[in-house]
Amino acid sequence: MEKNITNEIERLRKILNNVPVGIEVYDNRGYLLDINQRGLEIFGVSDLSLVIGISILDNPNLPKQVLSNISTFLSLSDHDRPSFSNQYLSQSFLYEYSFNRVKTEKYYNTKFSDKIICISAKLEFYFNEKGEFENLLIVFSDETEKFKEQVELKKFKLMFDNISEFGKVGIMEENVSEDTFMANDQWYENFGVSKDVEKTIDSIYRNLSKEDVIWLKSNYKNISLGRIPFNAIEEKQMKVISKDKFKWIKCVFNSYKNEFGNIIILGSSIDVTEFVEATQKALASDRLKTKFLENITHEIHTPLNAIVGFSQLIVDAEDNEDKEEYKKIILENSDTIIQLVNNILDYSKLEAGVTGVEKSEFDVCALVTDLFASFKIRNTKNIEYRIIKNNESIIVYSDKTKINNILNYLLNNAFKFTDKGYIEIEIREEEEEILFSIEDSGKGISPVEREKIFERFYKIDEHSQGSGLGLPIAQKLVKLLGGDLNIKSELGKGTKFSFSIKKRL
Repeated sequence: MEKNITNEIERLRKILNNVPVGIEVYDNRGYLLDINQRGLEIFGVSDLSLVIGISILDNPNLPKQVLSNISTFLSLSDHDRPSFSNQYLSQSFLYEYSFNRVKTEKYYNTKFSDKIICISAKLEFYFNEKGEFENLLIVFSDETEKFKEQVELKKFKLMFDNISEFGKVGIMEENVSEDTFMANDQWYENFGVSKDVEKTIDSIYRNLSKEDVIWLKSNYKNISLGRIPFNAIEEKQMKVISKDKFKWIKCVFNSYKNEFGNIIILGSSIDVTEFVEATQKALASDRLKTKFLENITHEIHTPLNAIVGFSQLIVDAEDNEDKEEYKKIILENSDTIIQLVNNILDYSKLEAGVTGVEKSEFDVCALVTDLFASFKIRNTKNIEYRIIKNNESIIVYSDKTKINNILNYLLNNAFKFTDKGYIEIEIREEEEEILFSIEDSGKGISPVEREKIFERFYKIDEHSQGSGLGLPIAQKLVKLLGGDLNIKSELGKGTKFSFSIKKRL
């Protein structure tokens, strides 16, 4: 009988040594009685005798909560142990096993040193027929590779989700043979529909144009019929219109046959609205530059011709009055060219962000009076000039040159488009700021033109003199000084520009 029991134990030991998981057996005080071969391999132990008798409570790697629960379990009476183990120790758990920690704590001798593995474990408690606790079993396995794969998969998914969200990239997979459709949230968002939408072309892509939907259906059909070879990439840029807004979506489609012979269509979509708009702006900018160069060529050509022509007349002229008149014309045309060049340089500096602010204390009323005086000198039109101010002297601490330039650009604009009536500057001193307005009784600006006048190189009158940079420069200078340039205008009645600056910048 005793021999049979010994044989049975030996047979069970052989079975346990060949199972693919580790098994530890502890006594009712928590000391190790036995461990199978797989367990020894996992822990890097060459012989069973090296670990027999170690206490589970000294294990430096078991989670603190698990150790605490085991300690509590061992201290309880047999009557209370079953319910406690069922409540607190019945679940499997995953934990990090550091062999460096094993060596540091001198828990047992192992051939591993800096190795770290991931252990999945389950505790089992055995009671005899009298209900007395006898053994604690730990069944465990090395899940390091699987855990690494899961971690890598999670990292990849997280990275992919981040890229998808940041780049607005949508991904979809459609099994044409089985009529199933899967996509990430961004795919639905790109096409302006809810992810709960019915999974049909007409529903998912209802915000596309009729032509784009027809293209999609045709593409799907051609793939199914083999007219488009598998792995051939199809690209399409589509316009999505949703809630009176539109965006551009670039789509790339590919297809293949899976291991079951099903036709799978893979698609990626990305919101390229910003890129398309930037491209359109760049093209518009190029057109404006071309137009600008044409305008500048014309603007410079005219005064240059005058300078060359009247220079020759001075040489040939004998009358002093004629010479003085020719000199005046040459100087005026020289000033025109200098002003054109200065406008271009000023705008380039503002665009590059290299224009600084030079602060000084000055009287803006005196500045406006002097500026108006220079305009009155060249007033050949029937125009009345007015200055309205709520104080005779208004002292500010700001950039005198830039305020002078702003007013000069706005007055030039008023002078250019006002043939009769008045041009009026109002200066109003408030508690912390100064309000400026330049009003004229000129021909006014239409609502459509008002949307464009601050665009660089834009000119309301193609035949008028100027670079088309005056108002854009004025607007940028006002912003540089912390204000906003506003406009009110009515066709046939005139225009009013207004802005404010801080009294102390």
